Amino acid sequence: MELYPYKIPIMEMIERYQHIYTAAINDIFQERNLHNQWLGPEIKCRTKDLLGEVVAGFAFTIQWVFNPLPAKKEQRAAKMVSSYPKGSMIVVDTGADQVSGFWGELATTVCLRNEVKGAVINGGAKDTGFVKRMDFPIFCRFTSPVDGFYRSHLLDWQIPIWFNGILIRPGDFIVGDSDGVLVIPQEIAEEVLIEAERRAKNESDTRKLLKEGVAADEASRLTGRKDL
Repeated sequence: MELYPYKIPIMEMIERYQHIYTAAINDIFQERNLHNQWLGPEIKCRTKDLLGEVVAGFAFTIQWVFNPLPAKKEQRAAKMVSSYPKGSMIVVDTGADQVSGFWGELATTVCLRNEVKGAVINGGAKDTGFVKRMDFPIFCRFTSPVDGFYRSHLLDWQIPIWFNGILIRPGDFIVGDSDGVLVIPQEIAEEVLIEAERRAKNESDTRKLLKEGVAADEASRLTGRKDL
């Protein structure tokens, strides 16, 4: 599988998705009978007040498993972190760890250097006070002072993972905002982007009419919407 499996250039695709909020994308999912692409209510941005901002990038996946026994893992983890690509969203399966933080200040430093867009963790993050000052978005379940590195073993990276019952593959598109995180399968990510841009324009036109005092049903009729 290619690292970045899209025809649209990386930064262009990210820039365009960052103008579309998750609710608009989810409307398109529902029309396509895709009802399980949201990572759930527990996965929230814990390090940044997004205030309407959208974070987007293609998935770089990581899988850890619980294993507190000593292992030669330092160099392997460092190699993985150094390979984080520009424009990616790091997506971490923690092996259902309910205690540890799998992200911190040093990983964030590498990500900022490599122009990574954000991280999504099925578990915890640490050093979040420092990361908040670094203005880096981490979507996760909780924060913790416990370092997951000492309780887990790095199984692999850039492999398919399951996250709250949703399959995420390297290269799938990840979009997050204040409502949570969506996974967009790579086979339809460019189609969804184009449709979502159309939807966003339609909503902007409808919003303009409503602000001008047009009745809601008339605004819907004028812009071709089924409902508000």
